[in-house]
Amino acid sequence: MTWLTTKIFLKKAWATIRKYWQYFALAAYTIVIYVLFKKDKNTEAIKSAFTASKKTHKAELEAINNAHKEELVKRDKIIDDYHTTVMKLDDEYKKQKLKLREWEKKKVKKIVEETHNDPEGRAKKIAEEFGFELVLTDDEKDLRAIVDF
Repeated sequence: MTWLTTKIFLKKAWATIRKYWQYFALAAYTIVIYVLFKKDKNTEAIKSAFTASKKTHKAELEAINNAHKEELVKRDKIIDDYHTTVMKLDDEYKKQKLKLREWEKKKVKKIVEETHNDPEGRAKKIAEEFGFELVLTDDEKDLRAIVDF
């Protein structure tokens, strides 16, 4: 090879490198990473850290999904309680030939949300708000005597 052919080859190589520099940079990066991390104890540490991070992320996602499901169940229960309470009130109002108004429905919804874990408290609040008489069944009276409410 002569000096002229070497010079032409280098010019063509330089032009190619300038045009496709990203590929050469990626290749150089890969070689550097390989040389730094080949069969070294650091590689195992990095792998174990990555695996631990992956497991932690998976656990977090599972916890978030479970919390979301619980919230949906709670919301559905509150909605069901609201609908059954409104239906009962509607029935009671129909017996008295009255119609349940929208603001009263909103009031009931608020009471149901406040007392979603306490059906007895809900019944008392609704009775107080709407002027109903709270009547206990025989089973509830027996239960009150045992539990001492």
